[in-house]
Amino acid sequence: MEETGRAAPDGSGRRVRVPWFPVYGELRHLLRIWPGFTKSHVTGLHKRLAELRGNPQNPVDWQDPDSWIRAKLKGEDLKLALAIWKESGKSVNPRYTAGPWILSQKYRLLVDGGNGNLRLTERGRDFIDHEFGEAEALLDLQEGAIELLVILADSGPAQRGALLDPWAEFLKRRSGFRSPSTIRGTLSSRLRNLLARRLINRNRLKYTVTETGLQYLERVAPPRLGDELEAIRNMTRKREAAVRQDLHKHLLQMDPYAFEHLVARVLEAMDYENVEVTGQSGDGGVDVVAEIELGVTSVREVVQVKRHKRTIQAKDVAALRGSLFKFEAVRGTIVTTSGFARGAKKDAFAQGAAPITLIDGKKLIDLLIKHEIGVRKHDIEVLSVDWEGLADVEDLGGG
Repeated sequence: MEETGRAAPDGSGRRVRVPWFPVYGELRHLLRIWPGFTKSHVTGLHKRLAELRGNPQNPVDWQDPDSWIRAKLKGEDLKLALAIWKESGKSVNPRYTAGPWILSQKYRLLVDGGNGNLRLTERGRDFIDHEFGEAEALLDLQEGAIELLVILADSGPAQRGALLDPWAEFLKRRSGFRSPSTIRGTLSSRLRNLLARRLINRNRLKYTVTETGLQYLERVAPPRLGDELEAIRNMTRKREAAVRQDLHKHLLQMDPYAFEHLVARVLEAMDYENVEVTGQSGDGGVDVVAEIELGVTSVREVVQVKRHKRTIQAKDVAALRGSLFKFEAVRGTIVTTSGFARGAKKDAFAQGAAPITLIDGKKLIDLLIKHEIGVRKHDIEVLSVDWEGLADVEDLGGG
């Protein structure tokens, strides 16, 4: 298949050219619809919709195409807009098709068919017919979607803000985009694309690469980069397993009072306030008392810490629940280096009873790692040749 642009041996010379990166499902719908129209029909509709933006006193509500298509458009504009809306199963809003159009033209997915109407190219047909196929991979490589997957695979779970700096650095090398708003927009549109294809997940504002995303990355990324990424992932997985094992062994050997203070520090990292280690005997099994904001209310919580290998039973849950009144608490937590019996898990959230949160050894280590308590994270720098920078110098030298 044809490919434009000067590419480096590892693909790093590709340039990002499309700011509004579309969701591929929407683009596939449009590539099936546009061939029944001319290029001037498509660009004419875009021009007409741009003229209908309205003003602050009389804005246009674009969210419901059923309400504005017939009211605002006529002639070929109306015909095309209705085709887009209806033939896509009302999943593609005709107002937001400029991004898909630009992408289809930049990469020659559609061309003039000679009779006036647009026609699909070989690349366009491949894109429609083969999800994760050759054409789709080309767009991902060229437009930075693969680079974004690499960034996420390297960083682990990350909020969008944490991705901005590495993404901006990538765009600085591989595009003409410089304004902060454009950089944010290109990142957001590509995250939406990857989410829609289930190559990444989003949980509590943090993005992670899915197993499907990792498999796609290993298949599509330039071979040398893919091999290095797999080696890095294997190394980090082994290292994390070793650190978890060492942490668990150390927790079991800690002084009980020191362990209580460690749990108190974890609670503080989780935004609990007024955290206090009781340090008392005869306290009903309560080792730490703290407060947490729930909406507009601050509630008191008691925590029992159990540093041993014995599985926690339902009676332990009942005992802590019975201590709530002494501390004027409304809920409790049991933190253990071991695990919980089935009965304990069932009784923790018994209907009509005060809730008891259960944190087992695995979850405790997760929290220590997340908040970097007793754990130190190290960044790994991976170098790659800046083929584009070298090409720019070579072009200057060649006159």
